[in-house]
Amino acid sequence: MIKIRDTIERNHFKRILTFIFTFIFLSAIIVTSLVTKKYALKEGDIAKVDIKATKEVTDTLKTEEKQQQKAEAVPLQYNKNLEIKNQAIDQLDNLFFKANKLIDTTLSEDAKIEQLKKETQVNLSEDELRVLVSLNKAQLKTLQENLNNIMDKVLDLDIRKDNEEDLKKAQDAISVNFNSSKLSRSLRDLGIRIGTLEIKPNFFYDEEKTNELKADAKKSVQPITIKKGQIIVKEGEPVTERDLIILRDLGLLDNNDNKFTYISVAVLVLLSLFLQWFYLYRYYREIYLDSNNMILISILTCLSILLARTIAIISPFLIPLACVPMLFTLLINYKVSVTSNIINCILISAVVQFNIEITLLAIINSILGAVALKKLQQRNDILYAALFVGVMNVILTLSVGFLLSNNAIEVLKKAGYSFAGSITAAIFTIGFLPIFESTFNIVTTIKLLELSNPNHPVQKRLLLEAPGTYHHSVLVANLAEVATEKVGGNPVLARVCAYYHDIGKIRRPMFFKENQVTKDNPHDKINSNLSTLIITSHIKDGVEIAKEYKLPKEIRDAIQQHHGTSLVKYFYITAKNNSDKPEEVKEDDFRYPGPIPTSKEIAILMLADAVEAAVRSISEPTKGKVEEMVNNIIKARLNEGQLDNCDLTLKDLNNIREAFLKALSGIYHQRIEYPTEK
Repeated sequence: MIKIRDTIERNHFKRILTFIFTFIFLSAIIVTSLVTKKYALKEGDIAKVDIKATKEVTDTLKTEEKQQQKAEAVPLQYNKNLEIKNQAIDQLDNLFFKANKLIDTTLSEDAKIEQLKKETQVNLSEDELRVLVSLNKAQLKTLQENLNNIMDKVLDLDIRKDNEEDLKKAQDAISVNFNSSKLSRSLRDLGIRIGTLEIKPNFFYDEEKTNELKADAKKSVQPITIKKGQIIVKEGEPVTERDLIILRDLGLLDNNDNKFTYISVAVLVLLSLFLQWFYLYRYYREIYLDSNNMILISILTCLSILLARTIAIISPFLIPLACVPMLFTLLINYKVSVTSNIINCILISAVVQFNIEITLLAIINSILGAVALKKLQQRNDILYAALFVGVMNVILTLSVGFLLSNNAIEVLKKAGYSFAGSITAAIFTIGFLPIFESTFNIVTTIKLLELSNPNHPVQKRLLLEAPGTYHHSVLVANLAEVATEKVGGNPVLARVCAYYHDIGKIRRPMFFKENQVTKDNPHDKINSNLSTLIITSHIKDGVEIAKEYKLPKEIRDAIQQHHGTSLVKYFYITAKNNSDKPEEVKEDDFRYPGPIPTSKEIAILMLADAVEAAVRSISEPTKGKVEEMVNNIIKARLNEGQLDNCDLTLKDLNNIREAFLKALSGIYHQRIEYPTEK
């Protein structure tokens, strides 16, 4: 328990260190791309070189000037108060109503004037009031009707406060209307005087609405932008205030604080690493818990960003974007490759200063680079995959390029670069692969294909020293491959493990039936216990030979586990039959040392090995006999618990059975008997 806990803590510490170093490395690389050269300039200095915009930026000064012009062009907004007219008409009606009431009273003229002053709000002079109270009812009615008609029209005019022109226009309208009437001179003058007194501002300035319209006008102005690569300051010309503002916004001034850039880069890298590591922790825990795998993934991530940063100096379209996705697929698996590299596209995009074309290419390459090598069969498949990705890159670059630009030559040049980048990706993948394979002791499909070569020293020894075993291994490989493919395992791994699973028989080939060309059997001369020891020793011998030839751990595991802890039944039964005390013969003395298979590929190899040997022992094989034999062997291994440590389901076992029967029908089919010439 202490040893296991120490291992877990050691791996945890390695993962923490890996995360920290990866974060520092990636942040440093991206910062070199986003933080550019600075200039120590002030207003009036003469520029020694042309200074160009490193990215697209808004010309704030010109944009603000244009916004101000738009705002100033907005007219002042006013609101008309309709209550002013109603109040004026009400006051006039009240004035004439009070004047009519006074006609019927016996009050003196002075008393009437005093009472009218108190009861009305029209500020007439004493002489004007005297004229008013001297009128009879008919005159009052005529004056009121004319005044109401004229004021109804005049008070509809826009009369702004503190605007003499609007006030004079209203007064003139009253005068014109009364002077054109048929009233007497005294009534016209009185009407003009009363109407003039009732003119009040009815059109008021709406500051809130005016400001709102000015704000809308400013918003409608499109920001004036400085394009990437555009010259801001020309060599030999003085630096203006506008130039300094633009340089400051671009972060090109020495006094500009870049802390926000550093913080943004750190957050971006942390987010990307967190997403990648959380995905592995959540869905691929066995990869996450293996510190060597996490170191490999981190190195590949750093490699993708480093390649992007260095090659982007020449042209970002030359970046071998498919390289790391292909390496991920070959060294880890294609599902991890797709997810991890799409997340890495965030960082690649930052390296190329968020160029939309490169970002799209990076995403496409992350997917195609992984999926294209999902079923690798030979080393040349890397080149074929790169060619396919290259063609897709050209199509994408052309389609997006012509959407963004009318410069056909430039777009074609970018397309050519993107195709060259794909070919470079294949070259880098083939070059880097052996380094990672040897450094991290990983068995890739490429490595397995190399081991499947019949000219491999171990295979040549097996063919020459144990030809029967060699032939048996080839047949087992065929069975294992088709069955593994049927259940979604690694068929290449299963086939190669089958080629090497019995290499231990090289040490004592004649003790195994398939290598005995005569009826002379050395087991007839020794007892069953010794025979069992010799038979089971081919496991230990095989592991030793595998170590001698530096075969991968996966193959050594297959050698060690392909018999599990199964019983060497022939010699066990023979020992019991020949013993005086059969009850003392123990099964444990006649079993393979194990362990039982720990992967579906090795479990299938165990079944294929037993099936091939058993079917070959049938004297006159028929379809029924072969099917019964296959069913019995699978059922026996399942009942013995030999398949307990692998992730094969009952449905998988049925698929394996069907694959075996289909393959065996091609190997052990009935042949016609050729006639003898008389």
